[in-house]
Amino acid sequence: PVFTGMTTNKYFQIVMSMLFICLSTSVSFALSVNDPAPLFSLRDSSGDIFFLSDYVGAGKKQSCKGVILNFFSSTCKPCKKELPVLNSLVDEFNKKGIKVVIIGHKENFDKFMDMLEELKVDKPIILGDPYGKTSDKYGVYGLPVTVFIGSDAKVKFIIKGESFEMEKILREKAGQLLKAK
Repeated sequence: PVFTGMTTNKYFQIVMSMLFICLSTSVSFALSVNDPAPLFSLRDSSGDIFFLSDYVGAGKKQSCKGVILNFFSSTCKPCKKELPVLNSLVDEFNKKGIKVVIIGHKENFDKFMDMLEELKVDKPIILGDPYGKTSDKYGVYGLPVTVFIGSDAKVKFIIKGESFEMEKILREKAGQLLKAK
């Protein structure tokens, strides 16, 4: 036995230290700029499967210059301010080859579709992430979070939390997304 001669207190300290290290490293995951965007597939509001790999990366099937992912929740007040702004820019971004995708963070469509209808948000690709698996891959722990992904499938920009000049920032980052290599 490796722990022969150790006091119970010392053994407890080692186990607790190892547990703390394991927990803190998994919780502290954060996606960074230039990281590969985690690939995912989720159901859209029509019941079809959306594959991020169809839009970005070497094997993409769609002509696309980038994707803007926005994680939201029906209970998030800043999200309710941001979603109509995103919705208003979808046509402009589509013309430039940028897809706008919104993802319901840990919610079923039943929970957020009424809210989206009330806010008149109907233009982005709407996905549900009821178990939070995609949100976890992207390190989403607070809302809203907006991630800009280049056609090379790398993260170009991340906006966390509420922004008071969201329209200006979205346009600026979308323009930079088009120029990014």
